Amino acid sequence: MIELQHIWQTYPSPDGKGTLDAVKDVSVTIEDGEIFGVLGRSGAGKSTLVRCINLLNRPTRGKVLVDGQDLLALDDAQLRTVRHKIGMIFQHFNLLSSRTVYGNVALPLELTGMPKDRIRQKVEPLLKLVGLTEHRDKYPSQLSGGQKQRVGIARALANDPKVLLSDEATSALDPETTVSTLALLRRINRELGVTIVMITHQMEVVKQICERIVVMDHGEIIERGAVLDVFRSPKHPTTRSMLSGILCTELPPSVIEKIHTEFAAHPGQCNKALRLTFVGEEATQPVISTCATDYGVNFNILAGQISEIQGKTFGSLTVVASCSPEAYDRVHAFLLANHIQIEELNDAVVA
Repeated sequence: MIELQHIWQTYPSPDGKGTLDAVKDVSVTIEDGEIFGVLGRSGAGKSTLVRCINLLNRPTRGKVLVDGQDLLALDDAQLRTVRHKIGMIFQHFNLLSSRTVYGNVALPLELTGMPKDRIRQKVEPLLKLVGLTEHRDKYPSQLSGGQKQRVGIARALANDPKVLLSDEATSALDPETTVSTLALLRRINRELGVTIVMITHQMEVVKQICERIVVMDHGEIIERGAVLDVFRSPKHPTTRSMLSGILCTELPPSVIEKIHTEFAAHPGQCNKALRLTFVGEEATQPVISTCATDYGVNFNILAGQISEIQGKTFGSLTVVASCSPEAYDRVHAFLLANHIQIEELNDAVVA
C-alpha cells in the first residue's frame, strides 16, 4: 500500500520574493495491485505529487509511506533499495541512444552488478513480454514511438518492481499506439500484480485502464473516487470540463439558443433540459420510448454517446423533455426506479 499523507511541495516563487505551493495538503491511499489514476491539466501538480512516491521530489511537508515504511526516514542506501522496487516510465522515453534495445533494458541490472548470464535470463523474457524480441539489437533511432515506450516499460520492470509509476507515458503516442500500450500495462498489472500509478491529462487513458482516480487542480485534489462514479456524476467544474469531450457535457451555443426558443414556444408546460446517464444493462433498455408512449412526454435528443468503462457499458444522453408537470413527476420517478441518473440542466442552459 502507498500512503501520501498531507503532502506539501513548496518552491521559491519566480520573482524570488515568496513561495509557490505546487502541491497543497494532499492525502492519497493507493491499494496494492490496483491501477490508480492521477488526473489533471498541465500545471495541476500531478507529476510533482506522484514523484513524491519515490522521492524524486522530496516533499516540503508530509509523509510518504510504502508498505508502512516512511521513506523520508530512510538514509541514502535504504532509499536506493526501496527505489529498486518502484519502476518509472516517462513521456519522452529517456532511452540511451548509444545502447540497443537489449542494452537499455539491461542497464538497471548492470548498475546493480548482476552477472551477465543472470541479466540475459531476466531481459529476454521482458523483451518477449513487451513484444520486442525481434528488435533486441536495434537502436532507439530505429524504433517507432510505441516501440520506444515498450523498451521503457521493459526497463522499468527489470528490477521486479512492486510499483510502476507512469508519467504521461502515452501522451506522445498516437491513439492506436496508446490503446496497445494501455493494453500492455493492463496485462502487466494482471499477470505480475504490479501496482500502477498513471499520471495523465487524458480522460481516454483514465477511462480505459484506471480503477480509481483523483483529479487535481492548482495543487489540490478536487475530486476522487471510482472512475465510473466520477464519470457518471462529476462534481467539480474542472472535472466536468475535462469530461466534456468524452461525454458531451457541454452544449454548443447554437443548441442552447434552440432550447431557449423551444421553452418560449411552450410556456404553459414543463420544459426540462436533462442529462441522463446509464450504466450496464440500463444502457440497452428502451426507457426513452417507454416515457414517450406511456407518459406522453415529447423528447428532443440533443447529444448522446455510449462507451465502455471498466468493462461496463456507459451511456450519456442529453435531451429536452416537454410535458405537463404531472407527467414529468411520473417520468422522473420512472427513470429513477430504472437506475437512470438524472441531472437537470435548466439553470446551466439559462445561464
